[in-house]
Amino acid sequence: MGVLALIAGILAFLLGFIPVFGVIVALAAVALSIIALIKQQPKGLSISGLVLGGIALLTSLIMTVVFAFAVTSDPDFSRGVAAAGSDTEKTETPTPTATAEEPQESTAPEKSEEPAATEKPKPESKPEPRPELGTVEAPFSQPYVAKGLLGGEKYKLRARVVDANAAQRVKDWNMFNPTAPSGFKYVVVKYTMVGIDPDGVDPSLASFDMSLATKEGNRYDEEFLVLGDGMTPMTDGPKLYPGSKFSGFSVYIVPKKARSFLVYDNGNYVSL
Repeated sequence: MGVLALIAGILAFLLGFIPVFGVIVALAAVALSIIALIKQQPKGLSISGLVLGGIALLTSLIMTVVFAFAVTSDPDFSRGVAAAGSDTEKTETPTPTATAEEPQESTAPEKSEEPAATEKPKPESKPEPRPELGTVEAPFSQPYVAKGLLGGEKYKLRARVVDANAAQRVKDWNMFNPTAPSGFKYVVVKYTMVGIDPDGVDPSLASFDMSLATKEGNRYDEEFLVLGDGMTPMTDGPKLYPGSKFSGFSVYIVPKKARSFLVYDNGNYVSL
């Protein structure tokens, strides 16, 4: 969330001179920064996004006011453009009527010629196109290498389902954990991350990006529950640098009929 807040702040700062649109982007940057601060994300990123978003918001508001004043004070804009030209009469070009001559009857008997049998060419069989890699039909295999929104490899990820029907397990963790709605169940997934980015990456990024998907392509976000003893949530993982590893857990609520699952990450499906 802190990274998103900073990216939104940078975009808002760059687009601050665009009226109206700049205001929308700046408000989004400010909102993301405030949420990141509330969720105790890295303060440096969150505050930077908030400052950039605030500057962009002020700049875009000024540009919007100037643009509105310029438009309303222009007499040509309020007058509009008069429709030019008069109605022209539509001329219809007469279509010549062809006189059909009656064919003369022939006294000679016509010879009936049987058409030669021609074989129809057989259609060429085209190979079926292969499904695009990263889709439900052809998911990426593990380990999956996740990339940032602006490019660059961030971390390598492995995932496996620990419990595909974890209602009793969730209840045993903590009596105050909510019960899954009727027709749904809890699924517990264990993620193992290995850092790649030289600047480091927080496991909470995977917790934010990853969701559990069914074979139909339906996706379900992580549920924030009290986990059992010795089970560390992804949001509590340490910052990972190249070569460092961390394993954490995430819990999802999915329909009871779901049997096979995939992992979804920013438009890509990964086998599970």
